[in-house]
Amino acid sequence: MFPSLVLFPKGGSKIKTIMDNEEEFSVKPAKQEDISFLDNFEKIIALANVNKLGEVFFENAKPYLELVALVLGITEVQAALFSLVLEHSDGEFVSIGTIAKAMNCGRIQILKYMDDFEALENKNLIKAGKDLFHSQLQSSGLPGYYVPLNVIKALRAGRRYRNKTYCGLGPQEFFDAAKEIFTAFRNNNVSRHYLYNEFSTLFESNSKSAFVRSLMSFGLNKKNTILLLAFCCAWLEKDTENVSLSCLRSIFGFVEIRQLEKLFKTGNHQLIKDDFIANGNDDGMADTETWTITKKTRETFLSDLNIKEKKQQDRENNIKASAIRECQMFYPMGLSSRINELIKLLTEDNFVSIKQRLADRRMPTAFTILFQGYSGTGKTESAYQIARLTGRDICTVDISETKSQWFGESEKRIKAVFDRYKNMIKHAALTPILLFNEADAVLCKRQEFSEIRRGPAQTENAIQNIILQEMENLNGGILVATTNMALNLDRAFERRFLYKIEFEKPDQKARSAIWRSRLPELIPGDADTLSLRYDFSGGQIDNIARKHTINTILNGSTLTLDGLAALCDDELTDKAAKHIGFCVN
Repeated sequence: MFPSLVLFPKGGSKIKTIMDNEEEFSVKPAKQEDISFLDNFEKIIALANVNKLGEVFFENAKPYLELVALVLGITEVQAALFSLVLEHSDGEFVSIGTIAKAMNCGRIQILKYMDDFEALENKNLIKAGKDLFHSQLQSSGLPGYYVPLNVIKALRAGRRYRNKTYCGLGPQEFFDAAKEIFTAFRNNNVSRHYLYNEFSTLFESNSKSAFVRSLMSFGLNKKNTILLLAFCCAWLEKDTENVSLSCLRSIFGFVEIRQLEKLFKTGNHQLIKDDFIANGNDDGMADTETWTITKKTRETFLSDLNIKEKKQQDRENNIKASAIRECQMFYPMGLSSRINELIKLLTEDNFVSIKQRLADRRMPTAFTILFQGYSGTGKTESAYQIARLTGRDICTVDISETKSQWFGESEKRIKAVFDRYKNMIKHAALTPILLFNEADAVLCKRQEFSEIRRGPAQTENAIQNIILQEMENLNGGILVATTNMALNLDRAFERRFLYKIEFEKPDQKARSAIWRSRLPELIPGDADTLSLRYDFSGGQIDNIARKHTINTILNGSTLTLDGLAALCDDELTDKAAKHIGFCVN
């Protein structure tokens, strides 16, 4: 999603471009090859090892320092110091005394840079070496620093770091941040040292949270703290009450999990003894393979969470952005540009700045989007892929679950949908997307009252009035609705959708690409033939690809143009209108 920064050594003219609201910097060299953003740090370190921190170093390293400083918004001296911390910390806090020794600097000389270290710390590019797990660094008495996870992620992506801290997180945001740190460690993006350092920063920045207060009260050691936190995160995320130790293997490793299993089963682990973790319960029987957090843990470490509501929300068809599978989409040219515009809009930096600009001008800050068009043209999948690309979770609404036979109950349910969504916004790192899929039933034209349908019509109109009002008050929210029946859309809804995007059937070029995507073994000529002959939507092509796969498994069928043509004919409901032009021999 974000463009990679392409930075070059000295010898060329500087170019600055803006793409997707992420700043991309480059220098165009005369003859030298392109280098990546991270390569600039290697160049700086290589020159520092040779020239130390003298004038010769700053002269030779100037093009690299200048570019790092430009991207990170710091001075060239701070760029050099940041590079040294990045190089020498290796996931642990590194004393600036250690850096001074490596650079052959005296104690007095390195102290001259203390203001620059503090400036880097104020920008959250480095973290100081005092926290819950490291009471004080021992080496020279000088402070130590490390580069935090969010900065590392920005550097790996080659983009400007957005100054974001863990300070002042709400209860749910605290555990969301913890899950993000665990995920980064599980994906091998950071070391175990970084895991501990990030949690230290998280705890120190949220000393008033129930988890941190309880942690200090009970005095758990480092390993047990991380283990209990992992249990709490897993327990909050799962629909069931029980957690298997095996699901934590990616965090603690196979050997350590085996040791934990023995200690848990014998009751000798400290978390078992202190009644923070207990055997899982399956139909009243103790389950030695699964475990759960106890009432004591819920009432202390999780006391500031509305657990009942949280567990209910997690079951309300909420989809994490990280759980959405990538799916390549093929659109006609006009539609492709509209989708890219939405992706650009919902990229966090753009979203925040646009929302602020609208608020400053006293304009509504709700982003309401309608996807309308033929069935099978990718409306729902487009919403998922936009969410995935912008890192936003999706809260899906099952329209059928909002309807009730009891008078007044349907209105309460639809109101509760928006109340839960607003609560999600408060506790989410990024504003999630509220998805009304196949929303024809609630977006259609108002019902006329009659003696026969007075009750149902009154209820449906009341529901629509609630949705219209909530759309008006959805400050900072993102609502996406999909419908196959745009012509039946009520005029009041037309005005309230900021973006109305028409999904037409894919053109011939897009159909050919979909055929090749769904059946990679299909030769391009056959894909073109099928795309010319059959005016299918992407959903219909998906159906045919699935049928072919099933036939291959059941009957050992091979891929032939005639065989696919037969499946295409079966897919058509109007047999008389199956051919656009020529026949396949």
